Amino acid sequence: MQRTGLILLLFTTLFARGQQPDTAATVTLFEKIPAGLVRFYFDDHYYLVDKDCVFKSIERVSQFIVEKNVFHADFRDFDQNGTVVLRGYHNQGVKEGPFKAYHPNSTLKWEVTFEQDRPIGDWKYYYPDGKPMLTVNYDGAAARIMAFWDRRGRQRIKDGNGSYEFTMPFAFYNEYGYPFFERKGKVRNGLPRGYWTTHMVDHDGKKTLYTEEVFDDNTGILAEGYNLFLDATYRTPMAFVPISYFYTAERLLSKPCSFDDYSGFNTYLSEKFSAMLRSSPTLTNIEDKFSYEIRLDKEGNPTEVTLKDALATKELNRYLEMVLNEIPFYFPTLDQDGNAIADTLTVHGSLSVNDAGQFHFHSFRIVREKQP
Repeated sequence: MQRTGLILLLFTTLFARGQQPDTAATVTLFEKIPAGLVRFYFDDHYYLVDKDCVFKSIERVSQFIVEKNVFHADFRDFDQNGTVVLRGYHNQGVKEGPFKAYHPNSTLKWEVTFEQDRPIGDWKYYYPDGKPMLTVNYDGAAARIMAFWDRRGRQRIKDGNGSYEFTMPFAFYNEYGYPFFERKGKVRNGLPRGYWTTHMVDHDGKKTLYTEEVFDDNTGILAEGYNLFLDATYRTPMAFVPISYFYTAERLLSKPCSFDDYSGFNTYLSEKFSAMLRSSPTLTNIEDKFSYEIRLDKEGNPTEVTLKDALATKELNRYLEMVLNEIPFYFPTLDQDGNAIADTLTVHGSLSVNDAGQFHFHSFRIVREKQP
């Protein structure tokens, strides 16, 4: 599979400064400001980051209840230009009333009403020119697509019936390298019915079939799902509607200021390792750390991988080394001019095994030998 999309994104943005975290500097994730308010610093996926991090893109101004660790009262989110991108209200951490998001040109992006932390009624989405895009209803047990207009302004779904074809971005790293995916199929009574597809889409608009799905004609529940890339079946469908990342802000999760963290690559490593080494009937209650070294060419391809600090449970190291060789790509190091260079990377990770023998790999961190 190709990685052109994400590599192009990497080299056409000014991320060189953020490739390696500055562990020596003081990290400021939020600050008190006048009138009893607090200013929070987020990346564009609503993870807290340092106020001076290159990936900081959103600032939230809100009251905050320290004892409960929650937002309170009216809040506003601003982009780097000081434009409001989201406004809403929390009642001691519970979303209530109207929430409105805005495009960078200040036109309405979407609007919805919350009641006791749950969306009610219609969640309406709009294109940057102000024209309607999508209406999803949340009055029932399942969200229903009630209306949809394509970019030409043609209404494709009306009163919950019609054809759906919608392209969305991948938020984080995927090993196939495509920046977008397209969902396509029929909708009846607001729910997917019959045959659906997902296509991977590159920056030039070229599509590659990724998944095929069949939804029950009566219930709209996924009956069959097949991933062509993995040659595997699945039971949970991919997203149908735009993903709203502002929910993440309420979890108050932070990330180091590195491209490997921002892009989701370290999370990808965690999921990749955990998927390939799931459990053991004999190994339980383990906490351990490991590291491995990778010689990387300037295209991001590993040319040599060596286990550096092995796990204390020696029988696991053979399987660990097998997983190391299954990672096909790492983001290359950039020099001071933003050009990709060959480098040696050291990857640090942790392993937790619970009392049921289930494995969880986590806390990945990448150190680059030639990072400026």
